[in-house]
Amino acid sequence: MEHFKHIKVTTTSSLQNVEIEEYIEPISVSIVIGMNFFKDFLSGFRDIFGGKSNTYTKSLEKINQQAIYELKKRAHYLKANYVIGLTIENDEIAAQGKSMLMVTAMGTAVRVARQNKEVINNSTSIDLEAFEQLELKTNFLKKAENDNLNLSENNWNLIIENQISELSSFLLNKLTENPNSTDFKDNLKAFFENIDRELATTEIFTFLENNGEKDLKPVFNIAKELNLVDFDKNLLLLSSDNQNLNNIGALISGVHKKTYFKSDIKAIKETIDKLESKFPIKVEFYQTLDNLTRKDIEVWKCECGKENSLEREICRGCNKDIHGLKNSNINLKEIKENLKHRLEILEKNFA
Repeated sequence: MEHFKHIKVTTTSSLQNVEIEEYIEPISVSIVIGMNFFKDFLSGFRDIFGGKSNTYTKSLEKINQQAIYELKKRAHYLKANYVIGLTIENDEIAAQGKSMLMVTAMGTAVRVARQNKEVINNSTSIDLEAFEQLELKTNFLKKAENDNLNLSENNWNLIIENQISELSSFLLNKLTENPNSTDFKDNLKAFFENIDRELATTEIFTFLENNGEKDLKPVFNIAKELNLVDFDKNLLLLSSDNQNLNNIGALISGVHKKTYFKSDIKAIKETIDKLESKFPIKVEFYQTLDNLTRKDIEVWKCECGKENSLEREICRGCNKDIHGLKNSNINLKEIKENLKHRLEILEKNFA
């Protein structure tokens, strides 16, 4: 389950020292609790001195937290990173003679300008907050260097909140070692969403370039989900002599950027050319006589010698595609068509 740590929530309708870039829209979620819970809830309140009220208050707090979680999820899908003006209402409702409790959380989804946490320091003094941040970062980096940084929930929160970007390589390496942990991936996405986008993109591509021997699909998935794409940096992957990096570069070529620039036109053209040169067609196309229909049909012969119908994308003999890639999920034809489509749109827009 995603934690949406990067989505902040406040009851105030304005934010101090933070620039709101966009007010997206009001949002609300409701959770309805069944009659049994509602009865227990009321009986707990009647027994104020019997110790039950505290239990049911905690239960209600959990429900409120669930409502806030659902509100943050809604904000996330709207590409917001803050919910302001939070209010929570608890109402009794009745339906078909049954009493229920409805918890409603409301607020306004907004997008605020990302603020990088920088230590305020000079040659003569350093304040306590800056010192504590430096101390925390130093301790975490030392532990990461010795590979004994405990990625507990509390430490994840500290890493994300303090934007310790220097841990990027360490965290990405842990991802390749433990690619199936949903919680880890959710925390890592929150980490990259909370640091500067350009820096996050650089960290991703630097790790990819330096770790061609690893299974990099989990790292690619992070880049894809967060649209952390840089065509110029990706050309370095496509230009590598490492086939694994070429494959990852091909996959990234099919991912959209968050923002396109005029300079991307040149980079996309070079990407298409590089895909053509790095992934040449290695099969032979020709016509042959179909034994059933007695008509000529188009086929392709794989490097292994097997003939395949034109409709087949994978060789029935060796499981390679027309580019010689085995068991690959890289659809180069689709990727190149996608790039050409984007190129056409950008050229018209920047004409």
